Amino acid sequence: MDFSETSFNAAHYACSMYKDRTDINIILYHFYTKGEDTGNTENYLACLKKELQPLTPNIEYLLESGFNFIDSLAAFAHVKGAYMIVMGLTGKTSLAHRFSGSNTSKMAEKNICPVLIVPAGAKFAAIENVVITSEMKYIEESPTLLTVKRVLADFKPSLHILNVNKSHYMSLTEAYKEQKDKMEELMQTFNPEFYFLRLYDFHEAVNLFTQDKNIDIIIIAPKYHSFYQKLFKTQHATKMIYQSKIPVLAVHE
Repeated sequence: MDFSETSFNAAHYACSMYKDRTDINIILYHFYTKGEDTGNTENYLACLKKELQPLTPNIEYLLESGFNFIDSLAAFAHVKGAYMIVMGLTGKTSLAHRFSGSNTSKMAEKNICPVLIVPAGAKFAAIENVVITSEMKYIEESPTLLTVKRVLADFKPSLHILNVNKSHYMSLTEAYKEQKDKMEELMQTFNPEFYFLRLYDFHEAVNLFTQDKNIDIIIIAPKYHSFYQKLFKTQHATKMIYQSKIPVLAVHE
C-alpha cells in the first residue's frame, strides 16, 4: 500500500476476490524508509482495514522499513509463504515509463509467488472466464502449472487456452497437436477449450480475444513466455495493459 488510488483499488479487488473466505488471510503491506513518521500512516491502514473487513474477516496490516521496497516485500512474502501478491499499476511519470519502471513490474519479475497486476479502475465482479496464453512448448506438470491449477480450483472458471502464431494455417502441425494433447490431459479437470489464431500482432490478438470471450483474468508465465518480455519492454504492450480492464496474473516457474 502506497496510498495511491491504484493501490486502494488493488486492495479492494483482492478482498472482493476472496470475499467471505475464512481460509484466506489478507495483509495490507506498507513499506517506508527509515526515519519516516508513521503515525498517520498507521491510522490510514487501520481505517482501510475497517473498511475492508465486511468483505473478508481475516485482514491485517504491516508497516515495514528498509532500503529497498522490492527486496523487503519479496523477503516478507517468502517468510509468510504467500500464495499471491496483488498490486496495482502506479507511478508519476509517462505511461510507458510508469509501467516499465514501476514496482509492480519489478515485483512480477521476482520468483516468489504469483503476482496479480490489477489495472487502474478495474473492479471485481467475478472470475468466470480465464485465458492462459501459451506458446504450446515443453508442456509438463511443472510448479508453474500446479500454481495455475490452484488458482483455477479457487474460482472454477471456464478455461480458455490461447496460442497466437503467424504460422498457423488451416490445420495444426503434428508438433502443435502433440503439445495440445499434453496440455489437455494435464488440465482435463478444468475442461479447457483451445484456440489457435493466425495473427501477426500478438497483443492485438489477446486484446480481441479477451473482449470476445469476456475474459476476467489473463494468466502468463513471465520467465518462459515471450509475451512477458514484450509486455514490459514495448510501449505498445504498455499502452494495451493500461487501457485494459483485465488483470494479469504473472506466474513463475
